[in-house]
Amino acid sequence: MNVEPLDAAAAQDHLEMVNRILAESHQRLCNGGEYFVVWGIGSAYITVLAQLVHGGLLPSATTWSLPIVIAVCAAFSIVRARQTRRVLQRSSLLQREFFNVLWLTLGLAFVVDVAVFNIFPGLASAAIWSVAEAIVLLYIGMHGNRRAQVAGVLVIVSLVVANFASPGIAGYVLGAGMLVGYAGFGASELLARE
Repeated sequence: MNVEPLDAAAAQDHLEMVNRILAESHQRLCNGGEYFVVWGIGSAYITVLAQLVHGGLLPSATTWSLPIVIAVCAAFSIVRARQTRRVLQRSSLLQREFFNVLWLTLGLAFVVDVAVFNIFPGLASAAIWSVAEAIVLLYIGMHGNRRAQVAGVLVIVSLVVANFASPGIAGYVLGAGMLVGYAGFGASELLARE
């Protein structure tokens, strides 16, 4: 195999090309902290509101806001995904697979909540979201993101604590796990961007 030597100018051109490629590719698995903030706040709101209504602290008429919150979160995700489509096309296969896991997990949780509400009523419905959020966070954590590992553990701990908490506070515990774990992770990702 005969390799032609590079002069300094050609070597510099190659290095600049590699640097441009590296600069355009995302080395981190997750670059969508805003999704976590929006869905973490939305899911916490829904869970806490349901607990307040179930506890008689708010009238059941306040649940009219639940479909609106879900629609706002979904609309944000769709608009944001369209805005970042070009960036995602240049990202690694692992990054694209992460977004597939994210959409699949949250999509399945949504279908379960909407179509299987008789099997998963009340807090079980909220717990489904917590499980989905924990899966997404731990998937990110498996790829080296320590903040995601901690956040995933927080969501799981909130599930366990809610399981043993009195029914009057279990929804608040789940909501706190969603807010601190899921939305908190998103906020930490946004603050950590360079």
